[in-house]
Amino acid sequence: MAEDGIFGFDGTPSVAILANRSSGLNGRGAAVDAIVSTLSRFGIYPRIFMARGGKLAEAIAACKAQAPDVVVVTGGDGTILAVAEAFLGTPTIVAVVPQGTVNQLARDLLIPLLPDAAIEALVSGEVRAIDVGAVNGQAFLCTSVIGPLAKLQRYREEARGRLAATLVSFLRTGWKAMMLRPARLAIRDGASAWTETTRGVIVSVNPLAEIVSRIPFRAKLDDGLLAVYAARESGYFTLFRLAAAIFSGTARQAPTIGYHETARLTIDTNRPFLTILNDGEIRRVSTPLRFEVMPRALRVVVPRPVAPG
Repeated sequence: MAEDGIFGFDGTPSVAILANRSSGLNGRGAAVDAIVSTLSRFGIYPRIFMARGGKLAEAIAACKAQAPDVVVVTGGDGTILAVAEAFLGTPTIVAVVPQGTVNQLARDLLIPLLPDAAIEALVSGEVRAIDVGAVNGQAFLCTSVIGPLAKLQRYREEARGRLAATLVSFLRTGWKAMMLRPARLAIRDGASAWTETTRGVIVSVNPLAEIVSRIPFRAKLDDGLLAVYAARESGYFTLFRLAAAIFSGTARQAPTIGYHETARLTIDTNRPFLTILNDGEIRRVSTPLRFEVMPRALRVVVPRPVAPG
């Protein structure tokens, strides 16, 4: 890749835009307009694939068939994950214009959260390879959540986009977090094995940064590690203690959390299936859960670092 091409290319790349009207925030059309307007200044006129009515898979398949050099995806973390899964192992590079609720990957990549600013930063950006996690062959880019904690996601889904419902969901989720029954999980990484009685385990692709943050982020995305955070059972407030430790950047040292780093991991239980969340998307997966990290498996566009001085 050249130092000064569009999206880090030496020459003019072929570009596609993929947007999901069903995810995250409103204003998806405005985001697409901003992307098209910016790209047209560079003589790039992308093909647009808009997923409507829950037909994201069809839009992704149509986009993939065109084999663009770059796919600009606008949507939430679930949409970005679906696109990344489709383009893993292909030459296509993924550029993220965040339009979701959490926008975890965009924050980790230091991409601006407003569409206009994001696309401006990306067209002058550079290509970077990042790690991808997988559990039983299903990818995740940021985190996979296992155990009773994963069940809380359904209340967020029920309330998405509705303020009153969100407030009710917040209270309902807090109550459920206290009432969840812990699960007994058998964990092993090849070198060691242990058991956790827990209401939730978070597996992160590379460790979370040890700083105070309203939304946790990862300082490194290419260390080839899975970081495991298991909330050790300590009563009704177990999950609140897990959240407090993560937000305060003290999770690795917290006595109420079992922390472990590894490249491969197996989690088993006496149940045939477990509900998990891959980047916030609900999945039902057969046990045992076999986790692995795929080092630098996805190429993405990131803003160039600002030169000091």
